Amino acid sequence: MSRSDLGNLSSNRPSLVELYQLLLSHYGHQGWWPLLRLGASRQNPTARGRFTWYHPDNYTIPTAETDIFEIMVGAILTQNTSWENADKALGNLHLNGVMNIKGILNSETDQLAEIIRSSGYYNQKAIKLQNLAKILYRTPISKLASFSMEDLRSFLLEIKGIGPETADSILLYGFHLPSFVVDTYTRRLLLRMGYLDSSATYKTIQALFHSEIPKEESIYNEYHALIVQHMVHVCKKKPNCGDCLFQATCAKVIPPSPPRKKSRKKKTTRKKSSGKK
Repeated sequence: MSRSDLGNLSSNRPSLVELYQLLLSHYGHQGWWPLLRLGASRQNPTARGRFTWYHPDNYTIPTAETDIFEIMVGAILTQNTSWENADKALGNLHLNGVMNIKGILNSETDQLAEIIRSSGYYNQKAIKLQNLAKILYRTPISKLASFSMEDLRSFLLEIKGIGPETADSILLYGFHLPSFVVDTYTRRLLLRMGYLDSSATYKTIQALFHSEIPKEESIYNEYHALIVQHMVHVCKKKPNCGDCLFQATCAKVIPPSPPRKKSRKKKTTRKKSSGKK
């Protein structure tokens, strides 16, 4: 089944397949995962980042091991931060000549941390990158490419610093394997539109996509990227509902922000005057 052959739109709340159609029609192909070497293309439909560039409607990328390694590094750098911050850290790794396994292994941890400072949690991420590089030095990417999706996912999850979202990002965008990525944006969109409640787990949400969407790497690639695009520019923490293509069908389930804790002012006790001056 091709990306254009996903069924007809209905007048009710869109199914997950219809949701994909609407997003693709509105935003167009996103061209994920962005890479440093694609600078000549100057394609950036996301309007985010300045070091990495995109490849809309070209799902053959990545092909080289260096690209896959960069995606693995990027998937770690973007943890708990925006792509703009991760993009800058990738650019700094490249400018400092350490955007490779040996370069990361040979760097002092504090030096590496300083290079990737823009990504936040840089001390922890430097350790994660060096740990990843050690494992890839022993088990090359070429060998990982021969693993089944299940075995590769298990392998990645055993690496300290890689959780389900990071592992699925690497599987999907690095190794062309159809494992849907569930991130904060995906959860927020489905919660607001009424597809799930706040108790849904990562595994439950991923199973929903796997059961309702044709299990094709190109569709999963595009779908996740489109969700991110929509959530970054429209359905933000404070959503721009008036600009949303789903405003007629969205349930607008927006949990209230937790109340701010009132800061307690310390009472200052005045010393009683003794009457002496």
